[in-house]
Amino acid sequence: MFAYIGVRLPLVCCSPLITVPFRFPNYLMSYQVLARRWRPQKFADVVGQEHITRTLQNAIAQERLAHGFLFTGPRGVGKTSTARILARAINCERAGQIRPVEPCNECETCRALLEDREMDVLEIDGATYRKLEDMNRIQDSARLAPIAGSKKVIIIDEVHMLTKEAFNAFLKTLEEPPLHVVFILATTDVHKVPATIRSRVQRFDFRPLSTTEIAKHLGIIAEVEGWKAEPEALFQLARAAEGSLRDAEGLLDQVVSYCAGSITAEETRSVLGTLSLVVLERATQLVANQDINGLPEFFDLLARQGTEYSLLLRELQSYWTDAVFLLQGLTVPGRSQEECVALKSVIGELNVEDMFRLIRLAATLEDEIKWSVSPRTRFEIAMLRWVKLDRAVSDKDLIEQLKSGHAATQTAPRPASQATQQSYTTPPTPVPAVKPATARPLQTAAKPEPAVTTQAPAVVAPERTTPLDVDELQNSWNAVCDVLEKISSAAAAFAHNDWEIVSLTGPALTVRPKLPGKFHMESLKTHSVSLEQAILQVTGGRVKVTATAAVEASANKETTPAAAPKKEESNGGKTPGDLFSSVMSQFGGEDVTTKMDKPGK
Repeated sequence: MFAYIGVRLPLVCCSPLITVPFRFPNYLMSYQVLARRWRPQKFADVVGQEHITRTLQNAIAQERLAHGFLFTGPRGVGKTSTARILARAINCERAGQIRPVEPCNECETCRALLEDREMDVLEIDGATYRKLEDMNRIQDSARLAPIAGSKKVIIIDEVHMLTKEAFNAFLKTLEEPPLHVVFILATTDVHKVPATIRSRVQRFDFRPLSTTEIAKHLGIIAEVEGWKAEPEALFQLARAAEGSLRDAEGLLDQVVSYCAGSITAEETRSVLGTLSLVVLERATQLVANQDINGLPEFFDLLARQGTEYSLLLRELQSYWTDAVFLLQGLTVPGRSQEECVALKSVIGELNVEDMFRLIRLAATLEDEIKWSVSPRTRFEIAMLRWVKLDRAVSDKDLIEQLKSGHAATQTAPRPASQATQQSYTTPPTPVPAVKPATARPLQTAAKPEPAVTTQAPAVVAPERTTPLDVDELQNSWNAVCDVLEKISSAAAAFAHNDWEIVSLTGPALTVRPKLPGKFHMESLKTHSVSLEQAILQVTGGRVKVTATAAVEASANKETTPAAAPKKEESNGGKTPGDLFSSVMSQFGGEDVTTKMDKPGK
């Protein structure tokens, strides 16, 4: 019943040390957690990784086994367990007799591996033995032939923790290992493994398990162990595990200790710290009914319960996701028929678009609330906004409403005068119907008509039969700029101050900017089409504008070197052809630099 452990304790009055027996219960020493007791022993026991187990079984059966494997994936999905099963299947004496290939777990080799006394299988922790010296010892061990089995299997767990020097020393051995060696590397962070290592092995990606797969496996464990478990409680455990079967088994072990063999949904929520359905239903009901008067009582309930608002937002997202499944007519995993009926009644008139918008808002608030010094205030402000949200309308419903409204107008058309009066006036008021204000919108509506008549004389001139002369174009350049102002004000500003005509040969018009630079050249090329339209409207002649580069004013600098400073002084430091002066003259600006106080005064 009890085990005795010898403990040497010093006595106060005596100098010698004596051995005192310490009684320790056997049942406490022999207990194993569910994650260890239910560790897979065969390929068929691995949950949710059939694409990997089947490949490995066929490789062994067809004698196409590679010399190196890389198992990657999140925590608790079976990487190390699959590596151990593969090691036993390689060296099992009866594996070739079982189809599909499985280790028998009964021969001497399999029993030695299960009891961790097999010398041909080395399992190494990459986080502990990560240095170059450790890798050299591993390679020395790999050169030795197997003792009992046909292959020596070396499993390196958490291989991404090896140092750069260790990886470099491992490259040659991993590329061309001895024929009797198989390397199995396992990691959760495959991006930290060098590409030179990944290219020398076969990579297998273990995927996270779905909630349904985890809940089903937990149900099998509960049935075998003799525990009564509600399906909703198992789904809560599966969702909390987030794809890790080992985490789910650990949570189940914890819940069983709390529930004493009878696992209920309410007690599971207490252990996991999740919120009750009452809180989630109440929050959804307040948003669906736009019940702003019920918010203070709901906020007080959350405060008295000491609610963690980040957890509440995560639970609301999951709850509203189930509502989307229900609205789409899909099966909601982990919820009974009664819960689905209650969920349907809680969401009320909310549609799928409303639920998507609420999920998006809750996810955004969850990210923001992590950095807030007052999560409660942020959550309450968000709830006040969510309660006042308008209902979303899908494109399909909007089209249907437009069609129905169009049909109604066709069946009962209104008089034109009545429609005009209703469109220009405000909603009905006690003011008398005949009011000058009713005609005021009509006057404002007709106001643009004189502007149209004033623009009427600037119609395109009749297309001319004689070729356009360069002198005629020079004389009408101001009119061209005025018409260009109506097409593009920016082009008109450049035409007034920066563009000049070089030549006109037939329809080919060459124009260049007065100032050098890429900006002026690109502006001319950009607005060349607008300039062609303006010239056509004024002169009736069709031209094709070609831009050419500006001429550098080097000759002026040589002849009159002293004239430039005087011009700069007269214009505030700017030359007459400068873009600054052009903008000033175009928009009527004033240079205020001369009015500013000089430094030191």
